[in-house]
Amino acid sequence: MNTASTSDSIQLVNKDNNGGTVYQTVNINHNINVAAFNMYSGMQSTNTIVDYNSGIIAYHMPYKRLCVVSRMNRSTFPTISQLGDMVHEGQSLHPLHRSYGISRVLVTNMAQLGKPTEAICGGLNTYWATEYPRPRPAAGGRGCAEVKLLILDVNLCGGISLF
Repeated sequence: MNTASTSDSIQLVNKDNNGGTVYQTVNINHNINVAAFNMYSGMQSTNTIVDYNSGIIAYHMPYKRLCVVSRMNRSTFPTISQLGDMVHEGQSLHPLHRSYGISRVLVTNMAQLGKPTEAICGGLNTYWATEYPRPRPAAGGRGCAEVKLLILDVNLCGGISLF
């Protein structure tokens, strides 16, 4: 990786399944060890913060006024340098498939999750989730939400209604 670079970003414009425009960005800040994924798609816009310092991934769904947080699986998630290299070198961005089971446990102390997560999820209902190796059936028939954020292809399933 080019060590002179302190941040990397990429922007894409795509069409969604209904023919609408979807804007996606990834911003990587090596100084603070945070990657931010954003998908701007009208009512279904979504943001994700990957905080390498705290090891927390926060999925923010403003259309539902909630966040889902999980501990990063550092053994399978690319390092911030690997993400930076992908963006800096213009490599093909292959999806990282992740599946989470969402609990009904609300996060009560946002400060423990780090400032980036507190900034994006503060004031919202925020739930803990556990990463699973493959999609799990929905608990109680609540269903799953699929979030596609450039290289992150995420299934959020479980104990809360996401629709």
